[in-house]
This record gives sequence, structure tokens and C-alpha cells, in this order.
Amino acid sequence: MKRSLLFLSALIIAGSFTSCKKYDNKEVYANVPVYMDYDAFRTSFYYEAEAVPVEHPGNIYIHNQYIFVVDEDKGIHILDNHDKTNPYFLGFMNIPGATQVSVDGTTLYANSFIDLVTIDISNINDPKMINRDEDVFTYSTPISNDEYPIADIYKDRGVVVDWNIEMTKDVSGFGAKWFVSDCEECEQTEMQTKSSASVRVNLAGSRSKMAIINNHLYVLDQDELKSFNISNQTDPVFAQSQNTWSDPETLFPDGEFLYVGTTTGMKIFDAGANPERPNETGEVEHVESCDPVVVQGDYAYVTLRSGSECGGVENELQVIDVSKKWWPKLKRQYDMSDPHGLAVEGDLLFICDGNSGLKVYDNSDPLDCGDNLLYNFPAIQTSDLILNNGTAIMIAEEGVYQYDYTNPSNLHMISLLYF
Repeated sequence: MKRSLLFLSALIIAGSFTSCKKYDNKEVYANVPVYMDYDAFRTSFYYEAEAVPVEHPGNIYIHNQYIFVVDEDKGIHILDNHDKTNPYFLGFMNIPGATQVSVDGTTLYANSFIDLVTIDISNINDPKMINRDEDVFTYSTPISNDEYPIADIYKDRGVVVDWNIEMTKDVSGFGAKWFVSDCEECEQTEMQTKSSASVRVNLAGSRSKMAIINNHLYVLDQDELKSFNISNQTDPVFAQSQNTWSDPETLFPDGEFLYVGTTTGMKIFDAGANPERPNETGEVEHVESCDPVVVQGDYAYVTLRSGSECGGVENELQVIDVSKKWWPKLKRQYDMSDPHGLAVEGDLLFICDGNSGLKVYDNSDPLDCGDNLLYNFPAIQTSDLILNNGTAIMIAEEGVYQYDYTNPSNLHMISLLYF
């Protein structure tokens, strides 16, 4: 019996090492990285004053009469929305690795893989990059094809800006998804990867990972919450980095509080007393899932979604009492189909319910909102939306939808700009 246990242990140990070894003489199809050297990467910003096809629509942001649509890992599209019935593409900012955007005054901030870039948008027709904070974020890669493993990545070759699906022997551990080395001879360390399975008057959508409170920019980076002092808007200063002890997915500001949606719950951070290092004040847990969050008054609204890289099997809306920041309480749960982003204003709650379309609920009683569906606009693969002075601006697979909700009894679509 003892010999059998020793043999079994030896097998387990041997198996654990094989995942770290090269698959010698075994060629497989894989995501093979396409590199851009660091000098070229850090001078790659440019503005194109014309419409550019949107490949992977991500986060959205409203600044005055303009809409910013993030094209994940590519850059940011600028839409002119002065006439909400006829918006149009104004131009495109090429920012490799961009997934997040936030605006303060006439200054726009975006991530660019490992860097934070600062862009002057005082002339919206000619944005200029004015600053780049280097190596402030985790080394990350663009969206990959999750049907194939990821070939070995070497940071000394530059930044991965794309993939080629091709045969290679350069795969550490068949099926491995996140191996990266400082150099070809160095040991592997963790990195951040994305697969194709994933996708005032400054307003961000509910799926944002950036937020601004009191001259501080907050950014979620893997399992950390990072803060930057932007008292000088054109020259952000990295302040603090703190572990959230979770896998944070979304960031929503309300007053001096930050609401962090994680894969296992919602956390509340107080940025009032120490803005450079917000203090975690409360948490409510849920099953493993992606969870955008928005807040109005004493209630937070959270959507949980299954079938994503976050894991989980639940599809639901949660209503959480946050009147006591140190003790948030889950009050109600409602079944959904495939919920993504959401927004709330007054007596209306909007939910992007995936391929079930946009749903609008009567929120006059937050604890009964999920039972009072007012509108359903089906057959739209919805993602996220922002409410702005009677106009709901929603991003979907095919384009940007806008709805007029100034009269809740006659909520209707006013425009659709196709990607």
C-alpha cells in the first residue's frame, strides 16, 4: 500500500512538471505573438480624421456631445452626437492595447497595454498625446482565439499587438494560456490575457475599469486597484497600488465611494479620507460570475452573467442595500437571460440582457423593480449603455443605439449608427 502511494505521488509530481516543459518535437497550431518593439509601440499614437471600421466594440464614454467607443486593443473611436438623431464617426485614435477610457476636463486617459496615455482633446478634431506613463500596468496581450493555445511570449521582444494562428513548437505546456518570460532564457511569470470569449457631462458605462474622484484616477489592473494623482491633468503621477484580494471586473464611482464588481462579489471602497489608497469598507459576496454594478441612492444594482471567462452559471439581477457602506445587504434577486451592462436613473432601470435585447424596468420601488418590465427591445445583442439627460446611449454588436426616455410612457429609439 505504501509503495502504491509513493508511486502515485511520483506520477502526480512528474505530471506537474510536464506542464512547464517544452513539447519537444510536437508542432501544434497556436496563437503566435506578433510583436511591436517598445520604441515603436510608444510612438504609435496617431489620429485618423475619418470613419474606421469597429472590430471589437468595448467600453463607451460620453464627454459633452461626443461619444467615445473603445475598439478593444486597437484604439478609440470618436462620435459626434450633437444631433442625436444623426450621429456620425468623427475620427479614430490609434492606441494599441486600449480597453478603458476616462475624461477629466479636456484631458482623456486610456490604458495602452502596459502604459497609461494622456491625450489632449481640447481640439476634438485633432487630439494629441501629451504624456505616457510607462510600465504602470501588468504586461497584457490582445484578444486571442480561444480555440488554440498561446505560444510562449518573451517580453524582451516587445509588446504583443496581434496574433497569427500557425504551427509552432514554442508552446510551454500544451493548452497553456498565460506564459510569458522576461527573456527567452528566463523563468515564466504571470501575465494578463484576453480571449475572444470575453468582449458629468462625463459618463462611463457600467463595465468600465476606470473612474475619477477628486483629482484621482482609479484603474483596475488584474487583482489590483491603482490610483493616479491627476491634480495636474496633463501629468498623472502614480500614487498607490493595493490588492483587492479578488478578481475585479468593473469600477463605478458614486460620491466619494468606489463600487468594485468582482467575480465573487461587490466591494465598497471609501476614497474620501485617503484618496491615494481608498479604504475597503464593505463587501457582499455572490457566486462566481462577471458583475457590472451601478448605484443610485441607497441601492446598488448588479448583474451576474454565466458563460464568460469569469465563470459561474447564474444569470440574474441583484438589488443590494448600500445605505450602510460597512454592511451592504443583498435584498432581491431576479432571473435574467444573459445580462451585461446596466444603468439606472430615477424610476427607470435599463439592463442590456445580451441577445434578449434591451430591457427597461419600473424602478419606483427598487425592491420590486425586477417584476415590473416596461419595455423589451429584443433581437439586439446588447453590451452596455449610458443614460444622459433623457437619452439612453447603448452599444451593441452591430452599432450604437439611442433611445429617448424623456417620456417614460413613450420610450422609443431615435437613431442607430452601424459599425
